[in-house]
Amino acid sequence: MKITQSAKEKTKVKILQSAVDLIIEKGFDNASLREMAKNAGVSNPTIYNYFPSKEKLLYAYIEQKHKEAVATIQEIEDFHTYTLREQLQTLIETELELYLEDREFIIQIADMVFHSSGLKMGKLYETNAIFIETVEEMLNIAIEAEEIAEPPFKEHLPKLFWDYYIMVVAYWVKDDSEMFENTTQFIDHSLGLAEAVLHSDILSKASDLGMFFFKTHMLSSLQKFATKKEPFSKIKRKLGEVLHG
Repeated sequence: MKITQSAKEKTKVKILQSAVDLIIEKGFDNASLREMAKNAGVSNPTIYNYFPSKEKLLYAYIEQKHKEAVATIQEIEDFHTYTLREQLQTLIETELELYLEDREFIIQIADMVFHSSGLKMGKLYETNAIFIETVEEMLNIAIEAEEIAEPPFKEHLPKLFWDYYIMVVAYWVKDDSEMFENTTQFIDHSLGLAEAVLHSDILSKASDLGMFFFKTHMLSSLQKFATKKEPFSKIKRKLGEVLHG
């Protein structure tokens, strides 16, 4: 009998949650995949089929929470009426709410990422596709609705927001204030600043300044180091093609 995709997804989620519970109880280093399989009620080959290593399981957990967060905000009936700032804030707060019941597990992950060599930050970034796509869609809709003008380097902003999100999580795991009030205020103030920047022409002016320095100083520097094989005129022409599309 062929296993449906829905059944596979349910098994994956069950394994993830059982593994998280075990890691909270015993610690990441002391919990084995075999114990996780037993805890989830699946065979050893099954868990290795889904997650060849404990590290893969951790990354899959983060990716799963992104999926659940996006599904949650999509169920908000009037979400389309939210401002860009409200949408971004809702996305982050929804992720943190999903992490809350597994907070001890998230603390372990954060410690391994930021304070030890247990997990590589680059691998963590490989889990961000769903998050990035969601932020990119929010940004495009805000631009189309003329809520904000299209900012310079727009394609990089969703990735910058992911970096910001990682910083928020790092702050949250250390927050011992009542009901994580400090984290709430940190998000509110920092997104308020980001909103003010997006509604101003600061980014455009910064971009103009950067291009000015690049054209007037970088090109002159390149001229000094131009070789006979690649005369400066060719370098300049190639850079001009890049700068002007």
